[in-house]
Amino acid sequence: MATLYLSGGGLGRSAHAWPEALQWLAVQPGPLLLASIASVDDRQARTLQQLLANIGREAILVDHLPQESAEPTTLFLCGGDATRLLDQPERVRELTAVLRLPHLTIVADSASAMALGRRAASCTCGGHPIRVTDGIGALGAWSVLAHAAGSDDERLAALADEALPNGGPRLALPTGAAVEVLRLGSRMSGEPGGLDFRSTPWSLVSAHRSGAR
Repeated sequence: MATLYLSGGGLGRSAHAWPEALQWLAVQPGPLLLASIASVDDRQARTLQQLLANIGREAILVDHLPQESAEPTTLFLCGGDATRLLDQPERVRELTAVLRLPHLTIVADSASAMALGRRAASCTCGGHPIRVTDGIGALGAWSVLAHAAGSDDERLAALADEALPNGGPRLALPTGAAVEVLRLGSRMSGEPGGLDFRSTPWSLVSAHRSGAR
């Protein structure tokens, strides 16, 4: 299985304000790939590419996710609209498959992070109403809200799954928050306790868990 990190946003056009994350990305071994899988444009990827170049790290923009990883590789999945991503079956298949690759480190930012959950929302950073749809379910019962305004963010209620007790566990990731997913792909990953999240050293703020029992 890949090593997976989830980011609540902030690594886009304002990534210069998050030097800790840029430095972490810059020192990852092997090729560094940037993919705009949830957006109609690649502005975030190109901005991140330039910021990394400024500190001496080459990053390669890719149209499709890798199908194999024989050497250490880092893949950064840009943000956008999770519901748009989930409407593209080919992209969903690519994303599901890439999570199983060894030697791969994946950083899923904003919408890409939300798409991995059981339920997923459209862009949550503008304060406007969100659309909600079923996600990929790669995090078991967990759903993710990016750009969250803390553990009391009312938009967390929109991600509640009626098929799960208490609506299911939800992870609120504010802008600038980042966590590593522990026990990804474990036998119990379909249950709330089947995986866990650990704050990264380069996280600017804390993530919050809601509805977990």
